[in-house]
Amino acid sequence: MKEPRLVKFQRHENEQFSDFIKKLELQAVETAEERMPLYLKVGLKDASIVLDVGCGSGIVTRDIAHLTKGKVIGIDESSDMIRVAQKVLNRYRNVSLTVGKAEKLPFPDNVFDICVCNLLLMWAQHPAYVVSEMARVTKRGGKVLASLEPDYGGKLHYPEHAKVDSIFAGKAICDKGGDPHIGRKLRCLFVQAGLKTEVGIGNNRIWSCAEDKSYYLHARDFYVNALKHAGLTQKEIDEWEFSFLRSLDEGIQLNFFPQFYAIGAKP
Repeated sequence: MKEPRLVKFQRHENEQFSDFIKKLELQAVETAEERMPLYLKVGLKDASIVLDVGCGSGIVTRDIAHLTKGKVIGIDESSDMIRVAQKVLNRYRNVSLTVGKAEKLPFPDNVFDICVCNLLLMWAQHPAYVVSEMARVTKRGGKVLASLEPDYGGKLHYPEHAKVDSIFAGKAICDKGGDPHIGRKLRCLFVQAGLKTEVGIGNNRIWSCAEDKSYYLHARDFYVNALKHAGLTQKEIDEWEFSFLRSLDEGIQLNFFPQFYAIGAKP
């Protein structure tokens, strides 16, 4: 008896969602060394109330909750993500979660000491609205932080691969509705929101080949699915993966792309 088409579709969707959650978990671990100094820089330890916009699975929110004794509110427009975050954060008494849109935050003006977002603006349909809303709900004298926003236009990769490099250098992001060049736009977004702005690059270290390989193998399903979605055949994917892993084992692979941060002080 054949499996019903709807059941197969739902199972596929569940697998994709599970792969995405795994990738978020790995990203949170790998970017902690970039994010933690920024949290300290904006005064997170002394904040009374913090908003995490686009909290997603709650894994980054957990880092924020560790660093402050204040109250942390996480908001995300996906009810599925909020359900995952509730499980991740169920032991934290200083965290509450809600469903809501980043472009229209359901809070009054001047409420939060600090508003943070991580890897959100790249996926926002209207990033200027998001930053303006974060500025609106932040108290005067408070801080707005975008802790990690990449710019694939600055991506460096070697050895090169003609078919795959363009996909991982922004095409896959565009195909999913994101902006692969959001990093260079942070200063403009923050200044136009009325914030006194500082921008910088958070990632100064280039990973070793062993770190690159560990990251890839952990999130392999996500990357293979991105290549399939871009139209590559299984043979093309297998050939690329073989050459990629070989270059890592030989110790010659180099990957780097800049990940920008922005800190805005509300006058």
